[in-house]
Amino acid sequence: MKASEHFTEAELACHCCGVCQVDDTLVTALDALRNAAGKPVVIDDACRCPKHNAAAGGVGHSEHLFIPGGQNTMAADLRIPGLTMEETYELALEIPAFAKGGIGAYDGDFIHVDTRPNGPARWARVLGRYCAFDTLLSFSPNDPRNLTVPPNLHVPLPPR
Repeated sequence: MKASEHFTEAELACHCCGVCQVDDTLVTALDALRNAAGKPVVIDDACRCPKHNAAAGGVGHSEHLFIPGGQNTMAADLRIPGLTMEETYELALEIPAFAKGGIGAYDGDFIHVDTRPNGPARWARVLGRYCAFDTLLSFSPNDPRNLTVPPNLHVPLPPR
């Protein structure tokens, strides 16, 4: 991993095994996001070994996944204290590597960003189901009716 201006290896390392095998493009993009935000960015999850990825419910081709001696992690789940999820999402869109890659929003008040080479991809996930981003913004846990999959979703959906 290249040196980061704002993030330590410990912040990006796998929570399971402690390995930090991160793609340089992701590090550069995270630093750019931190600079654009003008405040700390909290990384909830980045590197995942296969065991951690399975425990986190990640798909087998997750951009979080690293393969020792092979594929580097290209993804991070993050939040920016003091910004709403929508503000964080909009800020991520301003970072070219994320705009070309993947940006997803989750009902746990965090976003996923990645530097996948086959993007762009956009999605939201509420109660374990993929839906339109606007649905997430208006989501009420007491009324989960209008969870619809957007027609331009670029992420494989899990089997029902």
